[in-house]
Amino acid sequence: DNVMDALDAHPNVILEAAPGAGKTTCLPLVLLERASWLKPNERIIVLEPRRLAARAAATRMAATLGERVGQTVGYRVRQEAK
Repeated sequence: DNVMDALDAHPNVILEAAPGAGKTTCLPLVLLERASWLKPNERIIVLEPRRLAARAAATRMAATLGERVGQTVGYRVRQEAK
């Protein structure tokens, strides 16, 4: 709820939490679920430092939604996008 309050107050939020807290795979899906503030052509963007991490996070989130990568959740890395 603190993140949602922060997003209501500011358009950009930087989140800091311990490893394994769900910053990459859980929080974006919660934000998507509660995305009344998200306009039709806007996106939730998660930055990852490595290509493998970006692919793995997208795969995990898509599987959680019961979808394939590229439907609701996708990724973009150097010379590849889904």
